[in-house]
Amino acid sequence: MMIIVDTPEPMPADEPVAVTAGSYISNVTTLTERIAIRLAGQGVEHAVAAAVTIALRGMSGKSPTDFAAELGLAHADLRALEAGTVAFGDLPASLMSRLHSHNLEPLLLVDLDHQLRGD
Repeated sequence: MMIIVDTPEPMPADEPVAVTAGSYISNVTTLTERIAIRLAGQGVEHAVAAAVTIALRGMSGKSPTDFAAELGLAHADLRALEAGTVAFGDLPASLMSRLHSHNLEPLLLVDLDHQLRGD
């Protein structure tokens, strides 16, 4: 009996490669939208604001305490943001400036916020 092994074809040399070695570049807006949809499904009131905060902290690679300090927030305030108790329009300016610097699409996020909240 012959065993057949399904192996992938080798990739042609002209296939795209990662832009940065050891890193994966993703669409941050799509990632944030997916987090927000999941949080909304769990009943989080301000899922988009929470998702933005979670995504930006994740991208920073910092602990909650260090990220809060970098934003000039108390640790408890960061926890409240990540828990979804703060509305998208009430996000601190220090967090909103990061939103823009990480190429998040605010208009798409506002639209998603309205959709998920039923506004």
